[in-house]
Amino acid sequence: MWKSIRNEDGNIALFVLGMLSIIMILLVFVLNLGAALATKEDSATTVQQASLSGSSVFYEEVRKVIYDYEDETLEGALQAFFEDIEEDVNDRASALANSGAYNDWSRNEIEVEAFDQVLTEELNKDVVRQKLHELLRDEDIEQKVINEVKETITGNGGKLEGAVLYIRNNQFYVRAANEMEGISFDEYMEGIKENVYQESAGPQIDFLDEIWNYSNTIPLDN
Repeated sequence: MWKSIRNEDGNIALFVLGMLSIIMILLVFVLNLGAALATKEDSATTVQQASLSGSSVFYEEVRKVIYDYEDETLEGALQAFFEDIEEDVNDRASALANSGAYNDWSRNEIEVEAFDQVLTEELNKDVVRQKLHELLRDEDIEQKVINEVKETITGNGGKLEGAVLYIRNNQFYVRAANEMEGISFDEYMEGIKENVYQESAGPQIDFLDEIWNYSNTIPLDN
């Protein structure tokens, strides 16, 4: 009888240990699933900020080249290839701000949109297009955009391994990943590391294809 009771106690102990192991494995699975979802959100933030920062640098550099040419060179003042584009952009920005279609836009977003619209219109003139290409020839804006995208990815804890910048439909797209490190229990799922990739696009830049001189697909892990 006592032997039977001891056997039952031993079986119960083994059963409890088995159940605890299963529960721990399920807990580890749930924790890893949560980590994967959190990493996915981190990756989404990384690529969103990278695509936006790349777009911002592109706008800023093009605008700087044009404004500096108009304001700081004799040829810019005399030839007026861009017909005082800075003043036109300011006027367009004021018009957009006063229209109901842009009520939810920030001042910076409106200024960028105004610059986009005005420069796109100006580039329909052959002389303006030729002059802008001449001004941008030695600026290497493309490399500045690439560097900014890389810095934004790494600054957000992302990985450059497998990361790509590409241009489609006049937008900068970024595909990159943050790394998920698995949680282990008694060597179960030990050492799991996974790059969780996401993709995001910046705002449409109507004159992007007109100016961009690099490949439309750029690996960022070089």
